Amino acid sequence: MIAKEINAPSDRIKIESCETAEKAINLAAKKLIDSLESALSSNKMILLMLSGGSNLKILDLVPKELLDNPGITIYVLDERFSSDLALNNSLQIKEKGVNINLTVPDHEESLEAFASRFNDELRLWLNQNPDGELIATLGMGPDGHMAGISPMPEDQSKFDATFNQEKLAIGYVGNLSPAERVTVSPAFLARINLFITLITGEPKREAFKNFINRKTKPNVHPIQLLHEFLGKTIIFTDL
Repeated sequence: MIAKEINAPSDRIKIESCETAEKAINLAAKKLIDSLESALSSNKMILLMLSGGSNLKILDLVPKELLDNPGITIYVLDERFSSDLALNNSLQIKEKGVNINLTVPDHEESLEAFASRFNDELRLWLNQNPDGELIATLGMGPDGHMAGISPMPEDQSKFDATFNQEKLAIGYVGNLSPAERVTVSPAFLARINLFITLITGEPKREAFKNFINRKTKPNVHPIQLLHEFLGKTIIFTDL
């Protein structure tokens, strides 16, 4: 058997436990393909939000002709405040031949202005597509972070002040590397219909266990925010 469902934290969160990371990636890619094709067959416009890092292995298994469909608009979930190809998530995805909307800071553009521009682009899409389907590929770091939402375990008030905003995208300096980030906000993530989530690798076991048991707060492990959203989450994991 390729995967089995293990005890999930809620009826909105399904966990598929796989024998290997490779199988988890393959199943996540299949789910993404099926979800995109289903939404397109229903004549829905799609906003596809992509995670970087190991989640790009999912993207490698999705036909480029599907991602090129004019009904799909693609952005990253979070971005490094850099125009360097070695750092910028959208440029790295563009290098794979994906027709993604670039999120690259302009010359001398401030972090605040960059975040505001990203925020405006997301809000414009939502306003133009009130019945659109929002799908995200999501990962989790060993520290429990998701998207570009940084853990702040020693300062819950700072975490709340930074991320609990009505803005769709937030620019800030946090505990991730590199520290200067623009990330979608929890307010934006709450609008997503489906999270296709890949969590693999032994270093992530402790944070994942805490997520399942809901033993930590979002400022400690931001992945805990998934429990608060109404969208469906399917987690593919080798843990």
